[in-house]
Amino acid sequence: MKLSFVYLMNLVILGLFSWAMVTYFNAASQFKTIISGDGNEVTINLLPILLTILITGIIGFIFTRSKRRKNKGWKEALLLPSELCEDDEREKALTAHACRNAYIAMMFVTPFLIAGMTFQPVISHYFSAYPILILLLLPFVQVSVFYFSLRRKLK
Repeated sequence: MKLSFVYLMNLVILGLFSWAMVTYFNAASQFKTIISGDGNEVTINLLPILLTILITGIIGFIFTRSKRRKNKGWKEALLLPSELCEDDEREKALTAHACRNAYIAMMFVTPFLIAGMTFQPVISHYFSAYPILILLLLPFVQVSVFYFSLRRKLK
């Protein structure tokens, strides 16, 4: 599959997962108010959770099916990300270089995200799911650095 399609699908899945986790976090906050005795109901929007399960299932089926057509084993088709399926030595070297760049980027991004978490007590009054979005920036940066590093080497 084309690299840009795989990157786009990764971003779609990450975005849907973020939306579902924010919804879950808001429901957990409502549940906390019930336990403390201040509230009496919990409302949860099932749309993000169902959309995440549905679209992730469809995308997973498409990727698994395409890998199985290339005579890959079930373990590799189900557990190995599409980005790491190499056929020759050149692809292995490019993937190793992109993984290295993603690893190095994590070393630089993580302190900034930790610093962003220091603002959590202030921002959580306005946006309670702030910690979830900060944590989900880690895989977003990792996937993006991997994609752009690989794309740059392929040109």
